[in-house]
Amino acid sequence: MRIRTAVTSTALALTAVVGPAAAGIGAQALAACPEVGQNFYAISNGKVAWKATNLRSDYLTGPGAITYSKNSTSETNASLTGTTTAEAGAIFAKASVSLGVQVGKSWSKGDTWSYRADVPAGKTMRLQQFKEARSFTVKKTTIVAPCNVKTVWTKSVVAPVKNNNFKWSLVG
Repeated sequence: MRIRTAVTSTALALTAVVGPAAAGIGAQALAACPEVGQNFYAISNGKVAWKATNLRSDYLTGPGAITYSKNSTSETNASLTGTTTAEAGAIFAKASVSLGVQVGKSWSKGDTWSYRADVPAGKTMRLQQFKEARSFTVKKTTIVAPCNVKTVWTKSVVAPVKNNNFKWSLVG
């Protein structure tokens, strides 16, 4: 009976010490790297971009002029998909600091919008409003035991800048 108890106790002690270590999550690993499980976002390749809004005219075949005048709300959204609301908020906050301008998930503004442009002969075009934005790459990494960095995903994002800069362009 004593031999069985001693063998069982030794086996349990080895399981408690070797099991987590073999799985890579032992007490020593966690103590040596308290960042295990934490996520980080890196922002790179930031540049100015223009994102189409919901405001556009009808098409016109030139020669002729398009006059757009409407009281409505201009809106556009970021291209970031597949993230939670909290994660998106963290990404836009990090991007705003990294890019030096405030970007966000969406932008909207109600106003009376007026613009005029000439359509060249033989071209079929319309006026389109574009909102100032920033394109950038975001890389999500996480720390895994025994203290290694693992890339979870990398995404390209175009997000509207939180300002009132926009432009109108003829598009085909």
